[in-house]
Amino acid sequence: MDHFVKIERLPDGIQFPEEFHDRLLYDESRHRLVYRGFMSKGDFDRLCRLSDDWSFRRPLEELFRQCTPETATPSRGLRGWLSSIMGP
Repeated sequence: MDHFVKIERLPDGIQFPEEFHDRLLYDESRHRLVYRGFMSKGDFDRLCRLSDDWSFRRPLEELFRQCTPETATPSRGLRGWLSSIMGP
């Protein structure tokens, strides 16, 4: 699945690592940074180190959130467990 965020331009001189050539691209005509599939925290950290420009880092962070599956609903602890076996 492809995910994208709007970004007006990439920072000058930025080049994506070769290992991302089939997962990360910048669509200049649509001003979109596109990532294909799941982005691990390690991938995000590596891409984040490419530039100190916050106009790149902020959209990258949003893209990371989109590419990461949501966690399960947090447990409601003992009260939640008791209500599940005793009813409302």
